[in-house]
Formats: sequence, C-alpha cells, structure tokens
Amino acid sequence: MKKKKKVVWIIVSVILALCILAAIVIGAVFLGRYLSSRKHSQPTTNFQCLKKFNTTASSHRFQYSKKNNVTSPPRGWNSYDSFSWIISEQEFIQNAEILHQHLFHHGYQYGVVDFLWFRNEKGDRNSRGFDSIDKWGRLIPDPQRWPSSIDGNGFSKVASELHCLGLKFGIHLMAGISTQAYDSNTPILDTTSGEGYGEFGKKWHAKDIGIPERACKWMSNGFMAINTTSGAGKAFLRSIYHLYASWGVDFVKLDCVFGDNLDMDEINVVSQIIEELNQTIILSVSPGVSATPKMAKELLQSSAVTTYRIAGDDWDQWPEIVSHFDTIRDFAKAKLIGAVGLHGIKSWPDLDMLPFGWLTDPGAHKGPHRLTRLTQDEQRTQMTLWCMAKSPIMYGGDLRRLDNWTYNLITNPTLLRINSFSKNNQEFDLVTRLNNNDAAQNFSNRVRSWIATDGREGEIYVAFFNLNDEKERISAKIEELANRVLPLRKLMRNCTATEIWSGRRRMIRVDEFLSAEILPHGCTLFTLSC
Repeated sequence: MKKKKKVVWIIVSVILALCILAAIVIGAVFLGRYLSSRKHSQPTTNFQCLKKFNTTASSHRFQYSKKNNVTSPPRGWNSYDSFSWIISEQEFIQNAEILHQHLFHHGYQYGVVDFLWFRNEKGDRNSRGFDSIDKWGRLIPDPQRWPSSIDGNGFSKVASELHCLGLKFGIHLMAGISTQAYDSNTPILDTTSGEGYGEFGKKWHAKDIGIPERACKWMSNGFMAINTTSGAGKAFLRSIYHLYASWGVDFVKLDCVFGDNLDMDEINVVSQIIEELNQTIILSVSPGVSATPKMAKELLQSSAVTTYRIAGDDWDQWPEIVSHFDTIRDFAKAKLIGAVGLHGIKSWPDLDMLPFGWLTDPGAHKGPHRLTRLTQDEQRTQMTLWCMAKSPIMYGGDLRRLDNWTYNLITNPTLLRINSFSKNNQEFDLVTRLNNNDAAQNFSNRVRSWIATDGREGEIYVAFFNLNDEKERISAKIEELANRVLPLRKLMRNCTATEIWSGRRRMIRVDEFLSAEILPHGCTLFTLSC
C-alpha cells in the first residue's frame, strides 16, 4: 500500500512540474509578444531592425523595370508640411516606423527629409552662416538635430534604418552651392583622386564656380547657382552625389532648379552623374511655379528625371486645389502623364504633397500644431484628382497622429489602383445636365470630370468634381465616356456602375447617363464595367 502511495505521489509531482514548466513557457511567449508590440508602438532611434522586410504584392508595383526607372508614381511621406525645416532625427524615425507599420503594404515606400536638414535651429529659412558643411563645401546634417551624423556618418545610419524597414530614403537638396561654402571658399573634391580638384595649373575652390548674381530667388542668403560648364563645377556636383549615394540615399528632391528657377544645365549634369552611379537614385525637380508642358518636354528630352513639380507649394487652402485642375489638364493633354524620357525613364508631373492631418505653417519655426483646414469633402477631392492624374502621392501630415478617416482615404484601394495602373488619364469635358440644364463645358470653374481606364482589367474610371459652393447634379453619357478612352472597343449593352464612396452598384444601359448629385467642393468616383 505504501508503495502505491509513493508511486501516485511521484506521478502527481511530475504532472505538477510539467504544468509549472508549461506555464513558464507560455508566459515567456506572451511576454515576448508584449515586449515586441511595445517595441513597435514606441519608436526608438537605436537603429536596429524592428522587422525583417517581407516583400508584399503591393510593394511590387514599385519594382524597377530598369535602372532608375519606376513603373508608377512614387508614393511615401515627406516631412515639410508637418515639420517645416526643423524636424529632428527622432521625429523622422518615428514617422518612418509608422510609415512601415501602416502604409508600406499600401505602396507607401519613400521617407523623405525635406529642406534645410543641414541648418542649425539658431538660423531661419533664409539665414546665412548657420549650415553644416564638410571641408569640401558639401552639406551634412545638423549634428544637434541629427546626432547619428556625428563622426562623418552623415545620413548613413538613418538610411540604414529605413532600408531595414523595407523603405527607401530621400532628401531635399538645393541647387548650386551654399553661400556658406562660397564664403569659406572651400576646395573642390576630385572624386577620382581623393584630393582637391586641379585644372589649368591651379586648384579650384568654391568662389571659382559660384555665381552670386544668380542666387536662388526665394533663398537668396542660402544658395547660388554654379558654373556647370566648367570641369570644377561638374566635379563639385559629382562629389555631392557620390557622398549622398554613399549614405544610401534613394531619392533626391532637387529644388530651386525648375519652373521659375529653371536651370536646365544643372539638371542635365546631375542627371548624368546619377546615371553613372552604381545604384538607383530617383531624381525629382522642383519647384513648379510657371512650369509648362513645353518646359517639361525639353526636360525629359535631356535628363533622366522621374518626377517634376508643376505648381507652387500646395497648402491646405481650397483655392489652391481648384487651381490645379487647369494645370494638370494641360499636362494630360500634352501626353505627359507617364511620358518616357531620356534612357527610357518614365516620368510623372507632380502636384505636390497632400496637406492632410496634423500640419505646421509655411516657413514656420515649429512642428505640427494644427489640423488641416480642408474639409473632408475637399480632402477627398484632392486625393481623387491626384490619383486620377497619377501624381506622386506624398503624404504631408504627422503620421504619429494619423486618424482613421484620413488613413482610410489615403489607402483607398480603388484610388491607389488608379494611381498605379490606370491609363488614358484625362479631363472629360462632355458632362451635362447641370441644375440649370446647360452643358458643363460652359462652366469650367464649376464642374470638372476626369476619366481613365484600368490597364489590367479594362474598367473605366469616372470622377465628377463639384468646385462650386452649392450642390450640383453632374451627368455624362456612358457611350461618350467609353468612346473617349476606349474608342475601338465594342461595348456590351449594359454596364455595371459602382460608386466607390458608398459602394452602391447598379446596372445602366450604354445609351443612358451616369449621374450623381455632389456636395459643394466634393466629388464622386465610379468604376464602369461594360
């Protein structure tokens, strides 16, 4: 009897020990998951990968068909609208982590630091003498705002962090040379020898290439053009892009070089230098004030530019959105949406960032402190136009305070599919049956319509925009819509029309009108399957 009790006691002890061990294992698993979730929800700047990059189907839309060539408009986040020029390393990494966690699988791939990342906060947007430069006159990050740049690291650690998250890293650059380098008369680096650039029996310096009388119009104390026809001018630009390529930069927004500030010589030299590099860097040029289709065609014939701005800075003001309708209509008429330029590089007219969510003010010396002034209808109109026109999509608000409504708008699958894959994108002027029964082409400031086709499934996309301050009923005949974008296609007798915002579907004959009543400053978007 005693032996039986002893055996039973041993069995009970073993079972109890196994239960305790199982509890410890389960507890450790849940603790690990908890710590992992805490790690992701509270961004850090320790430059360790938070997740291994898993390639998803949505990210494939940005795969390169050849060197420096993306097959659809770039998509990502830019710091300017929310932080002006004072963003810090910690704030940038926090936004990049959220970009990775919540937007990357929707195709948002680029994290871009906008202008003056090299300027000390004691200066201002047009100050002189507050920039960080190396001994060769090249701009380097302000070490107070970007502490990982100390000891000559530049942006290499920040770029590595974004690459670890599967993202691509971009920076804003000013054209020409900084006044700080000019005033210091820094030597020019010859990247082939690693020494000062020499030609015609002398060593060349910043004052040999800078042109003070051609200062940037809107940052006259900060930057000036350079003589790009000289060997020293080309050597200076080459040294800049070699440095930034060594940091791991994937995207360059080159400013004060297009539109009113056109410097085609510098764009062409920079384009050639980037083509020579053994890595992919996307080149975007800005600003777009007074940019014309003719200017864009000349640009694409001589340089490998992926995106180019066609308007000034876009802020959260309704009149600015309205002004873009005429601008992008003209570029679409000129067949410039997705046009192929030098070396077969596809290009995209850029309508600027999306000023949604939490923002700062133009030129402000502070970060995000207010919500966008645009109504929800106005934001929907802007996002729809940007996607129908295949503009690059760069979100501008502080991602740390991204709300559900805005998130759902900028990740709407139909809009993003249009932005990536649609074809035949154009304004459609044959809308009719307004409230006063007049043809809409006589009221171009009141209503607009854009159409496109799905490059894969053959659907037709139709967007109606009401730019008026009153409700409008806007209509278009199905046959006329289809004949504009699919002139050789034989239509079925009936079409299925799906309104994207409500999800409502209905059958409609091809000889009938597609119609919708639209709120002031609002829009509607249909997909037609005929």
